[in-house]
Amino acid sequence: MDQAHDRVVDVLVVGAGLAGLTAAATAARSGRHVAVLDVRSAGGRARSETRSGFVFNQGPHALYRRGPGSAVLASFGIRPTGSPPAQRVFGSRSGTLGLLPTSAGSLARSPLLGRRAKAQLATLLARFPRLEASTLAPLSAASWVGSLGVREEAASVLRTLLRVATYAPDLELISADAAVGQLQLAHSGGVVYLDGGWGRLVDSLAGAARAAGAVILDRERALGLTAGPGGALEVSTDAGGWLASAVVVAVGGPQATRAFLSAPDDWGVGADATAACLDLALRRPPHRRVAFALEEPLYLSTHSPAADLAPPGAALVHVMRYGARSSKQDRSQLWEFARLVGISEDDVVVERFLHRMIVSHALPAPGLGLAGRPAVTASGQAGVFLAGDWIGPSGLLADASLASGAAAGTAAAAPELAAAARPL
Repeated sequence: MDQAHDRVVDVLVVGAGLAGLTAAATAARSGRHVAVLDVRSAGGRARSETRSGFVFNQGPHALYRRGPGSAVLASFGIRPTGSPPAQRVFGSRSGTLGLLPTSAGSLARSPLLGRRAKAQLATLLARFPRLEASTLAPLSAASWVGSLGVREEAASVLRTLLRVATYAPDLELISADAAVGQLQLAHSGGVVYLDGGWGRLVDSLAGAARAAGAVILDRERALGLTAGPGGALEVSTDAGGWLASAVVVAVGGPQATRAFLSAPDDWGVGADATAACLDLALRRPPHRRVAFALEEPLYLSTHSPAADLAPPGAALVHVMRYGARSSKQDRSQLWEFARLVGISEDDVVVERFLHRMIVSHALPAPGLGLAGRPAVTASGQAGVFLAGDWIGPSGLLADASLASGAAAGTAAAAPELAAAARPL
């Protein structure tokens, strides 16, 4: 691919995360000549690594069974295997663990709420599936919870469930339509933890792209984009230049996209969601496998043995704080929560601490909502399309990456764009 005539393509995809690989596979299946560039190996935040027989994702990942991402994967014949999390979920309040109410049955048995709060939450859970989430875009998720007029005990449970579904560290930062819709999606179809980790899903997407004729190049850094001759687009890299009829920019969030395009934007996007994560490979599964704090933004879930991520009899646990602070502060708090659930340092085979991850770029902002996120065409440049977890009106997290990647790939493969680079 180093010869000049080999560096002319119909569609060039910059970034080989979930969004970029999906865009490449989609455009290549339309018969376009496609190349994908990434400064690292393919996968982005969906990469996995293996240590001592344990498969570590980049923090806790789950695939929504009925989300738009699952439909995109199925269109490529990709149907990942995996299992849902443990059904018994615990919550902590004032340092005490109890069954967290996530259904009518667990609500009745939970010691975390009084009788009146239980009645209020039961009424809300019963009508929750029928809420029209799209009408809630003007509100933040926090404001929506406040508008319900329920007791603080019930409100804290609802805030916890919304945070778990969205990864939003502060519910003031995310629109209520996105948060409520995501929780509805979780309740209607649930999630699965993927066998072999998300790296296996990356391999499947890359395989679909290559099978359709796309070329994926690792460790080639794209530097910028300019207008080329004859209506083509020119992308400079640290290994030379490319000419393309269309370019899909899937380089991460708004800041990286803005830097690559060297242009101001008027996207009006929200804040990134960050997290600190303590990954623990254990000799045996903990007695309590899933727990969330009601007074702090803390999460703990045993991803294996639910999914095939650990040696037989062992376990892989993610302990996470929504909203990263200092490494010292967060690591100490996460270990404290792990001990509360019953995990001992003596059980640990491998420990990994990710001090600050971006788990979601540009949360849908209150007042804008999902429908107000930038479209795949929002680059402002003809033939340049955007993809990522902050693009398009469909879904959050991986769902948004996969859905926007498919939309960007379809747009980039449009017949009216296909000839721009070919005469060069």
